[in-house]
Amino acid sequence: MGTILEAWFPLGGRGTGIKPLSEHEVITSIAQAHNKSAYQVLLRWHLQCGTIAIPGSSNAAHIAEDYDIFDFELTPDEMQHINALECNHRFASY
Repeated sequence: MGTILEAWFPLGGRGTGIKPLSEHEVITSIAQAHNKSAYQVLLRWHLQCGTIAIPGSSNAAHIAEDYDIFDFELTPDEMQHINALECNHRFASY
């Protein structure tokens, strides 16, 4: 079966002092095009990459929003634009 990558901070982490991915104009413009939130775009990107995304929230509305990513698909061009956002930064090290 092989190894499957897990994303423990699939939405870009919290409290890192770095501008969150959810505010990046590439992400926000794709979200607007699909009438979705930036967080939904980030989770959809993980899904289409085959990554196991593990978002965390205690907010019921956020949890429901996280599940609402199966009614749209990112285009190959959108995937490429997101893939090009490599920041060379880890949001957490354990």
